[in-house]
Amino acid sequence: MEIKLIRNEDDYKDALRQIKSLWDAVPGTPDGDKLEILFMLVNRYEEEHSPINEPDPVEYIKVRMEELGLRHGDLVPYIGSKESVTEVLNGKRPLSLEMIRNLHYGLGFSLEALITAPSGLGLNTEPQPQLLKPDDPIAIKGIEVFEDEDDFQKWLNTKNKSLGNVKPVDWLDTPERRKQILNLLVCIEHGMYF
Repeated sequence: MEIKLIRNEDDYKDALRQIKSLWDAVPGTPDGDKLEILFMLVNRYEEEHSPINEPDPVEYIKVRMEELGLRHGDLVPYIGSKESVTEVLNGKRPLSLEMIRNLHYGLGFSLEALITAPSGLGLNTEPQPQLLKPDDPIAIKGIEVFEDEDDFQKWLNTKNKSLGNVKPVDWLDTPERRKQILNLLVCIEHGMYF
């Protein structure tokens, strides 16, 4: 599969086909890297060539929420913290690849509608914190340490001095940082955290 600049509508459609074929690629792998590059190319092309009447992903999400009877809190498992949901719905934070995947697979939202570039905000191509799955070692250890999922979620979304006043949820983006979060949870479990 060859990645090339998108110069016309045919190139654009080809890039969208490639995105669909790579959709399940694991981030950080060669296919995952190709997927991210394709997203950047599609985003750039859409910003330069999209007609004004293209649907805005945020508006699409709001319409689907209304259709499905969802509230802001219902999107937390797919987008991240309540703060992240609010920022996305207010147009202050672009959708990340992980958010798009979660909304598509978890709620059946249209990929095409989610990857369309909104006016002013493109797809966020920066690494984003990954949402924790129930079988994730960090989730398992966190719930074990805090003895309550809500308390663990609150801890994840609260700035932490030992992480340089950063929320632990913002440290879930690399294996090294994830290991530090797991080590921090072990320290809390053994009373070695101040």
